[in-house]
Amino acid sequence: MIVDAIPKNRLKEQKLQFIRNHQQAFDVEPIYPLPLFEDFVMSVEGDCSLEASCKIESDKLIASRFLLFFKDKAQQWQKYLHQSLTFFSQVETQVGVQIDYSLLQQFLGYNFDFSKVTVLSAGIDLRNNLAESSLKMHIRIKDYPEKLETAFALSDNTANSHYLGNFVSLIGFDYYFNGTSEIEIYAEVQEEDFFKPEINNLVWQHFPKTALEPLKASNLFFTGLSKANDNPVLYYHLKNRQDLSNYFKLNDTAQRVHSFYQHQDILPQMWVGTAQNELEKTRIENIRLYYYKSFNMESN
Repeated sequence: MIVDAIPKNRLKEQKLQFIRNHQQAFDVEPIYPLPLFEDFVMSVEGDCSLEASCKIESDKLIASRFLLFFKDKAQQWQKYLHQSLTFFSQVETQVGVQIDYSLLQQFLGYNFDFSKVTVLSAGIDLRNNLAESSLKMHIRIKDYPEKLETAFALSDNTANSHYLGNFVSLIGFDYYFNGTSEIEIYAEVQEEDFFKPEINNLVWQHFPKTALEPLKASNLFFTGLSKANDNPVLYYHLKNRQDLSNYFKLNDTAQRVHSFYQHQDILPQMWVGTAQNELEKTRIENIRLYYYKSFNMESN
């Protein structure tokens, strides 16, 4: 037991250090409930990944954004969902807000088949105005068409995006501290399918050429569909974060974020998210940048 305790403790320290490095780099105040998220991350045993992200709105930088991704080799998704919701309830109690779980409850329904889950994440997006802060959860499913139908039904103004229905596998939930909640569905195209004629007919014809250029450096593409986003956000998973400035015309604030991460011990890949109309500008003023680090028991 003593031998096993050392890597576990080191893993906890590394996870906390990753969060703290991000806080320090971008002057993130430890606004409540960030300490509760740190406790949640420290309590998760086994392998996981952490995402830190920045949302840039012109010269405004929103940096208190973190997600924990569970890595599940033993198909314990139900346990991890319970852990996540326990963390959410702690936040709810101590912040004094009422979280609306109705969308998640309707999506899960009764007898949800957790063997269809391939990814689960939980995290925070905190703002100085607490009412604008939110808790986040993502559930990725495979071969579960009836739940995709449920997700589309719950996100009821995405009907005109139903042509993307066959490409959806990721469902996101945002729980705002003002008591509202949103569901977002993500349509996905993988690199091996990027240039197939049928994908062009089904997907790419709906996007301008400027949206296709970053695919050259990506291995995954998402578009988020939700009632909250009239102008859908496009997400590119860059194979090498060094390619960011080659395909995205960053403003100074975004460049500052990117420069910091070049010198961090993180995964080489990154996600970039921006609205379609931003890509047509001479300089992108609104963008989301996401970076990751894996924490694995075996390597510690």
